[in-house]
Amino acid sequence: MLTFFTDPYKDEILYSTIARYHYYIGNIDFKDTLREVFGKDSVIPSIELSSHLEILANNLGKKYSSEDIISKHTIFPFYAPFLPRNRKQELLNDMKYGHGKGLYTEIGMVAGSICKKEGIYYCPICSKRDIETYGEAYIHREHQLQGVFVCPHNEAKLKKYEIDKRNTSRVSFIRLDERYLDFNVEYENDKTSSRLIEVSKAAYYLLENDLFEFNKDIITKKYKELLDKKELLSINKNIKQRELYEEFMNFYGEEFLEIMESSIDKDNEYNWLKVITRNSNRTVHPIRHVLLINFLSSDIREFFKKDNNHYNPFGKSPWPCLNPVADHYRKDIVYNIKMTADYETRKPVGTFTCDCGFIYSRKGPDINCEDRYMMGRIKNFGHVWEKKLIRYLNLKDYSIRDIAKLMNCDPKTVVKYDKILGIDRFKDSKMNRVKENFKPDDAHNIDIEIYKNTILDFIFNNPNLSRTSIRELCKKEYSYIYKYDREWLLENLPKKLNKIQIDNKSNERVDWSKRDIEVLNAVKNEYLELLAKEKPIRITMSNLGKSLGLLSMLEKNLDKLPKSKAYLEEILESVEVFQLRRTKIIVDEKLENEEQVKLWEIQKKSGIRTEYFNNISVKIENYIDGRYKH
Repeated sequence: MLTFFTDPYKDEILYSTIARYHYYIGNIDFKDTLREVFGKDSVIPSIELSSHLEILANNLGKKYSSEDIISKHTIFPFYAPFLPRNRKQELLNDMKYGHGKGLYTEIGMVAGSICKKEGIYYCPICSKRDIETYGEAYIHREHQLQGVFVCPHNEAKLKKYEIDKRNTSRVSFIRLDERYLDFNVEYENDKTSSRLIEVSKAAYYLLENDLFEFNKDIITKKYKELLDKKELLSINKNIKQRELYEEFMNFYGEEFLEIMESSIDKDNEYNWLKVITRNSNRTVHPIRHVLLINFLSSDIREFFKKDNNHYNPFGKSPWPCLNPVADHYRKDIVYNIKMTADYETRKPVGTFTCDCGFIYSRKGPDINCEDRYMMGRIKNFGHVWEKKLIRYLNLKDYSIRDIAKLMNCDPKTVVKYDKILGIDRFKDSKMNRVKENFKPDDAHNIDIEIYKNTILDFIFNNPNLSRTSIRELCKKEYSYIYKYDREWLLENLPKKLNKIQIDNKSNERVDWSKRDIEVLNAVKNEYLELLAKEKPIRITMSNLGKSLGLLSMLEKNLDKLPKSKAYLEEILESVEVFQLRRTKIIVDEKLENEEQVKLWEIQKKSGIRTEYFNNISVKIENYIDGRYKH
């Protein structure tokens, strides 16, 4: 662990912080600095984006997290709101744990870049102020953004630093030296200056605000809503591309769009204005998103405003009741919603309560109209559901499975509520003979359809899997479905192999690359299952391996499973990381209930010994501060 490090200044790019560290520590060879900071000298310094950040955060002790470094000292937040959700998470993981070789391609700074900047840029006014305040100048991340030509703080033209990567070693870190700075201030004086300032301030807003919950799909949906308000959608909700083009051109003018390298060929079916407003797989540069947002909305802050009028991850009320036995099933009659954030992904979670007593929750945000009928977890069946169940329980003609089908639940739920409601019709059922350590709520919380989908996904993605492989890789799902819906399982599993096929298969060598994919998928699913547990469980090799029935394989053959190994290294929790996750859950619960958060109460409830709690107390305080800000 590093005993000394140069604390980053506000909006200082990480590259600049390490450059100052190299200067103050007195290292001559930059590779020595790389080894001290990242634990290896093979890391290639990058100005805008960085990798190996989890190693850096660990080397800095408990002072910084990789998430803080990414959000406050890289340009990643500039791109994040406009990326597809999956790609955004992949990029984050690559910055934390990966080598970073594909970062620029994935984020669109290579093929899709506009207004590229070669070298380092600075504002003469900001640099002078930094020297007066801190005794030195540093590299601001907002000045390195492509498409930003003026400083968002004082509107002065940015200047290029005379030393750049082209005349230094590829492993060197360039520090701003006062001797090479030009403090003469220049301003844009032509008719485009106000637009350049507007773009610069909007780009800085993207850097400074937590917009992680937004993604490409949500942004495209918001564009459609604003285009509709501007009467640029047809009756069928198609975009009036010709009218949009004309109004957009009148708003900006050709000269300004040429400066921004964003001219539009109206006859090209794939010009960027058409692409950005369609739900296509292509990504568009953030500066072009800024141009469209400024055109559609009076202020970028208004566009990203998080209230029910402008951003509701579950759409507008009322919402449907999903009580399967109610007369109002799937009808929009629910007005009671409580919104929280998932403690791991920070995605919105909505809990919907109907007057019939039925309560369910699900994760958002909604992407299409069918999402509002998805149900994540049933929290309470309610009096209407229970009344109908009592009627079926009193009719002796119905078996457990018959009632389960009528009530749209699994048989174990029927048995559970038979006991709770005091009917006791099935008290002698085998399902009542559960193990002492089995919680009754477990069966109620299991959605058999999710388990079925897991099996089907494995079969679809791995068509060559045998029944035995599926049983081993989906052990929990297989066992549960075999017990409660064996007929479905046998119908959907791959056909049994005949003796010749089995003999041929037994003679084949193990395809470890294929096995790696199978294990990786199994581990990913089990990881999500463990995270969803009501009582937090530490993510360890042992817990994952035992749950999957793959512990022996993971212990003996992990080196033959490189993808699985890399993923495990990413998700496995140290004791401290797990303790921190537990405390965050408690903090979230208190904040959601509008209770005062006190550290001593957090420690008591989490059951963490004082010496260990002291090691994470600063991170907890930072997390609490961050929650209050947002």
